[in-house]
Amino acid sequence: MENLINIEEALGLDNVLFIDLRSPCEYEEAHIPGALNLPLMEDDERAMVGTIYKQESPEKAVDRGFAIIAPKLPRLTQQLKQLTKERTLVLYCWRGGMRSKSLCQVLHILGIKHYRLIGGYKAFRHYVNDFFAKPFEKEIVVLHGLTGVGKTEILQHLIDASLPAIDLEGLANNRGSVFGHIGMRRPPSQKQFEGMLFCTCRKLQGFPRIAVECESRRIGSIFIPLSFFQAMQKGRKVLIYDSLENRITRLINTYLDEKSTFNEEQLAAAINNLRKRLGSAKVEQLLALLKTKDYHDVVEALLLDYYDPLYKYPDQPSEAYELNLNAAYPEMVLEKLKEFLIR
Repeated sequence: MENLINIEEALGLDNVLFIDLRSPCEYEEAHIPGALNLPLMEDDERAMVGTIYKQESPEKAVDRGFAIIAPKLPRLTQQLKQLTKERTLVLYCWRGGMRSKSLCQVLHILGIKHYRLIGGYKAFRHYVNDFFAKPFEKEIVVLHGLTGVGKTEILQHLIDASLPAIDLEGLANNRGSVFGHIGMRRPPSQKQFEGMLFCTCRKLQGFPRIAVECESRRIGSIFIPLSFFQAMQKGRKVLIYDSLENRITRLINTYLDEKSTFNEEQLAAAINNLRKRLGSAKVEQLLALLKTKDYHDVVEALLLDYYDPLYKYPDQPSEAYELNLNAAYPEMVLEKLKEFLIR
């Protein structure tokens, strides 16, 4: 008898590993976070079967699909058999249809333990949509502060300490500014971002509140789900501040460290995009400084002439915030935030 499981039950399994049987292109577009892609058909094979389905008949498409999949079954079943030794497997395709059903029938005959996800990836997508369609009830602690005070670094330290924090810019692969794409991987699709955010929120459901950095609703090409963003707007405000010199040093280490994935041409292109804001003369001056690798003066000018006037955060404690923390003392910052998040 086939072992079917719905998405809520599957997400609640211990040590679960989702197996995505769709083509690499489908997987790349969006998948259940953490899923392993073991495609039954490659992209070109799937396209060919689709063409046969439309131009000839569904029956011929099914026949061609099985002809493609059959030679792959010995390798796939061996891979899955090995994986069952360590993890609980849940297999899925797009809608829980023929692709996953055909392989699961073989696994059943061979006695390889597994589940098949009812509704496939589409069921997961509906589950995520339903989650964000409701008001986000958990309290959010929002870190505010001028560019370069290290808000992202602070969030990462909280995450490393297993404390409730979400790096939205990390999920979006964009640091949320005109320079946000530099040194980052290609951003995920909107669907994939929402899936990752949902799974992260689910992991943190035992905590009373979650820390995030203050963001506009759009991060690069990604939009924060409205319910989550509205909760951020109502969140408790924490100010992170630091000296100008410390901020400059931190930004140089982030964007301009030779050991990083920094691309000077990308930064030059980003500076060029500020001509309307800063004027051509200032942009040419910054580009000249960048060419001579005078990074300190480039970053200082960008902070004083662009970022600080744009965001207008205080550079010292302010009564407008519930908690004020000096980033020059990182251990104190983390301890105070820990108390603030779990008390």
